Amino acid sequence: MSDRPYELLLTAPGGGSVQDLTQLVQDLTWSGDVRQVCRELSASIAVPRDGSVELPALEEGTVLTLRRAGKPLFTGPLLTATTTTQSSVADLSALDRGRFLLKNEGWYKFSGVTPEGAAASIARDFGIPTGSLAATGVSVSRKFPGTALDRILRTLYNLAGERNGKRYLIRFTGDGKLEVVEKPNSASLTIASTMGVTNTWDITNLQNSVAIYTSQGSLVRRVEDGASIGRNGRLEHVLTQRDGEDAGGEAQAWLEDHGLTQKLTVETLGDPRLITGSAVLLKDTGSGVSGLFWVDTDTHTWKNKQYFTKVTLNFRDIVDDTLTGSEVE
Repeated sequence: MSDRPYELLLTAPGGGSVQDLTQLVQDLTWSGDVRQVCRELSASIAVPRDGSVELPALEEGTVLTLRRAGKPLFTGPLLTATTTTQSSVADLSALDRGRFLLKNEGWYKFSGVTPEGAAASIARDFGIPTGSLAATGVSVSRKFPGTALDRILRTLYNLAGERNGKRYLIRFTGDGKLEVVEKPNSASLTIASTMGVTNTWDITNLQNSVAIYTSQGSLVRRVEDGASIGRNGRLEHVLTQRDGEDAGGEAQAWLEDHGLTQKLTVETLGDPRLITGSAVLLKDTGSGVSGLFWVDTDTHTWKNKQYFTKVTLNFRDIVDDTLTGSEVE
């Protein structure tokens, strides 16, 4: 029986035999980024050459699975394997099945469909298994001539979010199913104890004024952050408002997403629930910083039988600004 708090399994190409690599692992990292559809797994494993253990077949088509307490956290194809005659350690890296959204391109024209309907259709076309696909209740239209699937889905859900005020996260479950979830606006997790906190504020991408124009170039009005303008001067973004529409909400959202940012890098004991897109309540008396934050990036590391998590927390729930394709004529 393994003394590790996880299992690392290797499945041979074509869904063949399964080999347990857990006892060979030197160190293991499982990570994600809110701006990437794929989660990543990297590991260093011992490959003794004395015949004491069965050597794993590290070949193209191999699938790695990371499990904790019997629950899959990651399933994805092995992308790279590095071995050397000077060492008995092999370095492995894999991406989850988000790779099939990242590396497949499609030609689609959607007219008056919901993003969840489009997502289900795309998944069927490419043989991608699906889990829960967040219902937006919004119909959108867009044309995508030869566009990566992840950018298609991000665009469709972003267009819906502009209209219903919600934000969505596209990801894959631990057992390899596509899912889209509505990002939370309240915390279900708490970080009450940390091993280190780094606090960074940043106005590099600041824009504190939005000028709304008609399609003919007439100024409608400005939406501004007066306090920020007083401190930093005017930094303006231009929006073109369609006839019969009011771009005020979009302008306000732009200000929110291009204002002062505050990010914390927090190191804590391992918790597999701390993944990108999660909302967390930070209660850290040591750093003096507390409040509601969203996880932008997460890195989970197992080494020497210890498990640690490092997350980047953002006090804003950042918007994925991916927009591609063109309007349907």
